[in-house]
Amino acid sequence: MEARTTLTLDKPAAYQLRLQGLVSANWSDWLKDSAAIFEDDQTVIYGVVRDQAGLFGLISFVRDLGLPLVSVEYLPDYKKENL
Repeated sequence: MEARTTLTLDKPAAYQLRLQGLVSANWSDWLKDSAAIFEDDQTVIYGVVRDQAGLFGLISFVRDLGLPLVSVEYLPDYKKENL
């Protein structure tokens, strides 16, 4: 059995953010290591943030998009190529 990575405040970690509504493609320049998919009327953003401060910065960015944040999920086994 593979050991899970311990989540810390100061290390990179992957997250999934789910937003109500669809985001236009021009925001993606702001997020270098991310991917977005669209499911029905939601945008799902996957990506790695540098640390917990980066996660809060990403959440602030999402707030500024004007779309409601539905959920934030830590992804311990995230691999971008699996999207």
